[in-house]
Amino acid sequence: MRYFFLGIKGVGVVGLATLYREWGNDVLGSDTEEKFFTDRILADLHIPVVSFDVAHVTSDINVLIYSSAYSEPHPQVTRARELGIVCKSYAEALAEIFNAKTGILVTGTHGKTTSTAMLGRVLEDADLDPTVVCGGELIEWGYTARAGKSELVVAEGDEYQAKILALKPHFVLLTNIEYDHPDFYLDEEAYRGVFRTLLQTLSGTDIVVAHENLRNFVDTSTQAKKIYFGQGADSMKLSVWGAHNKTNALGVLALSMFLGIPQEHAAATLAKFRGTRRRMELYTPEDADIVLIDDYAHHPTEIRETLHAVREHYPSRTIIAAFQPHTYSRTRALLDDFAQAFGDADHIIILDIYASARERDRSISGEDLFHAVEKNHKSVIFAFSPEDASEKAKKLLKPQSVLVALGAGDVWRVVRNLKEMALK
Repeated sequence: MRYFFLGIKGVGVVGLATLYREWGNDVLGSDTEEKFFTDRILADLHIPVVSFDVAHVTSDINVLIYSSAYSEPHPQVTRARELGIVCKSYAEALAEIFNAKTGILVTGTHGKTTSTAMLGRVLEDADLDPTVVCGGELIEWGYTARAGKSELVVAEGDEYQAKILALKPHFVLLTNIEYDHPDFYLDEEAYRGVFRTLLQTLSGTDIVVAHENLRNFVDTSTQAKKIYFGQGADSMKLSVWGAHNKTNALGVLALSMFLGIPQEHAAATLAKFRGTRRRMELYTPEDADIVLIDDYAHHPTEIRETLHAVREHYPSRTIIAAFQPHTYSRTRALLDDFAQAFGDADHIIILDIYASARERDRSISGEDLFHAVEKNHKSVIFAFSPEDASEKAKKLLKPQSVLVALGAGDVWRVVRNLKEMALK
């Protein structure tokens, strides 16, 4: 089969492209010329990336799969339909793979990517040969996905736009629930409702593994068998930092035991798990005089957890947090919580908002967040761009300091720029 992926550099889409390529199909795709970390994955898999020119959509293509970033009618989708090519959204294509196998869905507000990656590694080490689709690149694999041959498939489930409801899992690992995506869910009840609806689809033979804080919610939402986790974090030995990662590991351990993997085997894999890109990813050795870290944290709780983990690891170092808000709606809805999320940082750099093309209401700005943070912290700076933030961070960096870039946009450019500056 010949597959064409529109928006192939996206982290989810590149995962599906990886699976189809590894399963022996002919794969190509289109995207912008902007550089992404996925460029390396695509080059490694020898997957061509072309422009959005409709001439690249040819009659020998069997299926076109398009990223959710292109929800509006796109010329390449229009051309594909004119040629009679089957067109599917990313969510539809993922559901087709997932629902044909014994599906394990990892979902929740925080910790999805790390938990999915951890579980994928545990199943791999147990010789269960899973197919895995993760929302980040596993450092140990160098890919965001793994093409297995068994009936097990593990997928990170995105609650945004209720995409998880297309998936029909036999197992659900529910990490936590905390209000997010205010551009789609008007309030917390609506947000919790998508998880409730998911759990209501499960039968009595399905399994839900959830944090014990969600016991009441899960008990009243599903007839599936329930397993709760949350105790024993202090005894977990991990290579990745932070209490939140110990909690992620507890959930994976609980599900792994149910799948018949001996606890000591799963714990051994988790102990050596190296993490995923953009989740407290070190750009320097951890004992360097100046340490550079990149993290995807884009919700107040995630910022707190990441900075607290860094503070625990470096109790006496100066910590500089460079945060790029992601979406106007999230910044507006959670402004007060964001303003109080940086307690473990000595210096804070607030960047302008990384916008979503879907948003129309832009009546809040990064400067509004800067002023809100300024009320709670003595040392706060505003930066207009990652390049501006890099220059301002460079002036703050001294021996025995740590710079943490935080956000779901392109704030990773700050640590990349600083690393390049250090090499000059």
